[in-house]
Amino acid sequence: MTRNMRAEGAAVVDWFAQRSLVATPATGSPTVLIVDEAEVAGVVIRRLWHTALTIVPAGMPRTGATLVLQAEGSLVIDVAGSASDLAAGDALVYPDAALVRAASGQPTARIEVGAARLLDEPAGLPGADDSPAWRALASTVNAILNGDHRLSIAAESALGHAIESLCAALIAGRPDATAAGFRSAQATFAAAMRLLTVRAEDPAFTVEELADALQVSRQYLARVFARQGRTPSAALRARRLELADALAATGLPTPEIARRSGFPSARALLRAKRERDTRH
Repeated sequence: MTRNMRAEGAAVVDWFAQRSLVATPATGSPTVLIVDEAEVAGVVIRRLWHTALTIVPAGMPRTGATLVLQAEGSLVIDVAGSASDLAAGDALVYPDAALVRAASGQPTARIEVGAARLLDEPAGLPGADDSPAWRALASTVNAILNGDHRLSIAAESALGHAIESLCAALIAGRPDATAAGFRSAQATFAAAMRLLTVRAEDPAFTVEELADALQVSRQYLARVFARQGRTPSAALRARRLELADALAATGLPTPEIARRSGFPSARALLRAKRERDTRH
């Protein structure tokens, strides 16, 4: 039931070519692919680990859809002209015909579920921190791929339906079209920075309110900022310090500068300045 394979060098390129994909390995480093794969009642499930690769469609018509659960490392997937930067714990679904490019500059691991139809358009899905369906789907796929059980037709059909149901549960949790809609990690970060610029001067504005305004969880927001090497609270404090520095040139007293730049007190402002100056 489960097919296990380890490939190196040209064999990695051949494996992707058999699936109408062109894989270009990173230069100067060995190319390795490890795959566990199975088909359960028409649903293809696979677990992949590979070294740095760029993958593009071979130009042949592609049908069906793929749901990706990013497990380790990162992967940039460009679908329908919009790039999504997936980190560990993220999820994405897309029609196979919409795939433009997938690339990783480092070793990366993911779970893929392929079916005839999952969703008619690309969409970001709730991540492992935000949805039990992510963890349930990953656990189910891993349990199947870690064994080699022979199933009756009825049992295989039921298991296939279970996988599709978990995919449906994950897809159902995506942001609805009337709310924020899907944002890539990059778009979420850009939107967060715009909000910080506008609202940092309000002392009552917090990271919790930032997450609520973006309609994402605090955990997801932290992961988005971590990719930029910072935290939401550090970005908010940095913006308030920028405001304070600009106000300092006006000759206003420190308590007034603190109030206008979003700090709760002059003491908090001076402490933030000391910490910044110490780091620099």
